[in-house]
Amino acid sequence: MSNYSLGTIFISSDTHKNVRKVLKTARLSYGPFCQDLETRFARLHHTKEAIVCSSGTAALHTILTALKIKHGWRDGDEVLVPIVTFVATINAVLQSGLRPVFIDILESTYNLDPNLISDKITAKSKAILPVHLFGKPVDMLSIQQVANNYHLEIIEDACETIAAKSQGKSVGSWGVAAAFSTNSAHILTTGIGGVITTSDHQLAELMRSLINHGRDSAYISIDDDNNLSKPALEKLVQKRFLFNHVGFSYRLSELEAAVAVSQLNALDKIIKKRVANVRYLNKKLKHLSDLLQLPQLDSTEDHVYLVYPLLLTRKALKKCHIQLNQVINQLEKAGIETRPFLPILGQPAYDSLNLNPTDFPIGNYCTQAGFYVGCHQDLTKKDMDYFVNQLTSALNRLGL
Repeated sequence: MSNYSLGTIFISSDTHKNVRKVLKTARLSYGPFCQDLETRFARLHHTKEAIVCSSGTAALHTILTALKIKHGWRDGDEVLVPIVTFVATINAVLQSGLRPVFIDILESTYNLDPNLISDKITAKSKAILPVHLFGKPVDMLSIQQVANNYHLEIIEDACETIAAKSQGKSVGSWGVAAAFSTNSAHILTTGIGGVITTSDHQLAELMRSLINHGRDSAYISIDDDNNLSKPALEKLVQKRFLFNHVGFSYRLSELEAAVAVSQLNALDKIIKKRVANVRYLNKKLKHLSDLLQLPQLDSTEDHVYLVYPLLLTRKALKKCHIQLNQVINQLEKAGIETRPFLPILGQPAYDSLNLNPTDFPIGNYCTQAGFYVGCHQDLTKKDMDYFVNQLTSALNRLGL
């Protein structure tokens, strides 16, 4: 039986070297590797600043909290979000005291449908939060046009992507800020971790404070007192334990940053292998295109492919009335790790939001009929051929 996993982690000799270097210094808190990761991440996404933090969820929560402080948003103000996303997107909005307003998605991309946003905008609308689901960039030009027309902030949930582009512009640079994740099975994987990108220096300063308990921005790092004159040091030390905001403990350690920096050196190679794997799988599954919607390869964008999403077509569902879990169960028994599209609809945590599936026909269909498998750089053609054979057999056994 195969072990066809959703994700992997890239470990190189540089990774071992970097981690040993951190351990030798006996310093695990924010330091040179965190700073290097921030510098390189900002450069990679064409933003002026990047801020490391403990997770993509923490990144989203920090951005929303900072914008709420900066603009004086009130509890209950609204953020427009897609109906299909990981729960962290919605949780960050709710935990910030804001209200998520849900938008249906495009069946072709699984991303938020820009044409549906205007009808959901009210006097309380403050921001649009598009999610680059599965690593596929959202149509950000259309999002930007709506945001400009209604004077809304754009906050990108880029947790499932890195180094991608939408219409020639880097994901993570379209809005006021963006959240990235380096969690397990992601393209850049440190086990736990996140990064915020922004080109707003004032907002960046506030977010650095928030992730560090709300500490005064004059003393965010333990290195801030290096090489200072005695008068300057005395002035700075007075602010060492001054807290200006009710913040969080969302800091990243040097160990995670050391792993991330080593992976950045191989990022281009990792992404190219993922794209090649998607092309290979699309070619091998072409014979099932009536039954499965395959990922689209779009020349106008740089899609980095976190995973390989598949959608049972309406024709397939109508033909023999199968359920998605029947397909997933067959694959799991064959050692192929799968996930259904992550639904918001039907989650008990959101019962109080009174979401009606009929209001989101595309999102509801995709969460009932969509699933994904891995396409990561460690998969071989033998692995992918095995998956194709098992999927074909599973569909045949179910009468398709």
